Amino acid sequence: MNRTTAAPLVGKLDWISVSLVLFLVVFGWLNILATVTPVADSFQWSWNHEAGKQLSFIGLASFLVLMVLLADARLFEVLSWVVYGISIVLLLVVLAVGVERGGNKSWLSLGSFGLQPSEFAKLGTALLVARLLGSGRYDLSTWRGRIMPAIVVGIPMGLILLQPDAGSALVFASFLLVFYFAGLPSFYLFGTLGVAVVSILALALSPETVRLVISLLALLSLFVSRARHRMSFIRFVKHPAIWLGLIAILWAGAVNQVFDNVLKPHQQIRIKLLLGQVDDPSAAGYQTAQSLIAIGSGGLFGKGYMQGTQTRLRFVPEQTTDYIFCTVGEEWGFLGALVVLLAFAGLIVRLVLLSQRQKHDFGMYFGLSIASILFVHFAVNVGMTLGLMPVIGIPLPFFSYGGSSLWAFSLMVFVFLRWDAYRWESL
Repeated sequence: MNRTTAAPLVGKLDWISVSLVLFLVVFGWLNILATVTPVADSFQWSWNHEAGKQLSFIGLASFLVLMVLLADARLFEVLSWVVYGISIVLLLVVLAVGVERGGNKSWLSLGSFGLQPSEFAKLGTALLVARLLGSGRYDLSTWRGRIMPAIVVGIPMGLILLQPDAGSALVFASFLLVFYFAGLPSFYLFGTLGVAVVSILALALSPETVRLVISLLALLSLFVSRARHRMSFIRFVKHPAIWLGLIAILWAGAVNQVFDNVLKPHQQIRIKLLLGQVDDPSAAGYQTAQSLIAIGSGGLFGKGYMQGTQTRLRFVPEQTTDYIFCTVGEEWGFLGALVVLLAFAGLIVRLVLLSQRQKHDFGMYFGLSIASILFVHFAVNVGMTLGLMPVIGIPLPFFSYGGSSLWAFSLMVFVFLRWDAYRWESL
């Protein structure tokens, strides 16, 4: 391979993306520090609280990023199967000897340190999906072409569900967007949205009401078709509205069965809270209620850095991880929260734009995968703190406390940025 020597690697990196990541990491750490700093003036710095540990995590993440940038970009495509295989092995190991936290057996204990393999499984899956789709051998418009990509995504998703960690498993649904871009018929994307709508209706309304609503929609579709075309009895029976209506009714019944007999009580309460079926801020809805109080009390400009009472008095559980965004709302106000939202949106959009200019399909699909994963994490986490999503416990990328999440997302983004720099090199 002949390499251009006009500009060093530093000049080839997309510094817009790098700057956005650095902002999110630094600003996230400042908010973690504010959260763990109590009101008492006797606070002393310690490497053992979340802010101290996060600083160590940032240091190791910087080392990993440096190693990625110094590596040959082609290595990541070559090792995609290896990285994916290692991530699957780690998911199997965690099921056997993992440590349970918060009801999920999703952590490996390494002395005083915990590793969450599901975070790295996203990287392995994104690499392998990009390699499969980039090879041009899998036509997603055909059933045969969909099997292998679906298996690659389904295996880690299934293993994570066994932990059971529904939040992390949900993130793998983001690959549906990548498959749609790669040629998957729109039926599957809109079908998934339809399943989500029917599931919400099944949980929000009585079974009788759901059946009535679905039947009326099916009859309306039949009436419109009958008005446009004459239908024989056979054509009437074969009409998609009939079969889709029956499938929707059966699915709604299955959703109710899973809700009543499979979900744990605390999971049922979280869904009922989201749907407005219960109102108990002193119990299951305490986290979200306190989060909304913290965000609302910040007003337009916020209370000031390290001046948030909800934050510094630790009223919100898991505030350094799942609910870190409410610290931003309380201390930095609406304007500060808007800056964070724009930073995440800017990073996601930038990754999509970079993926569109790749010379190799592997880079394009890998960039789209990372952007999709980031989008789902961002939307669900922020929606959770605002009471718009059920509490499923996934971190805010680059922002929340945690080594596994920070390292995995740093690797994902900078592997893609290293590949993006590779497009400047002649083959």
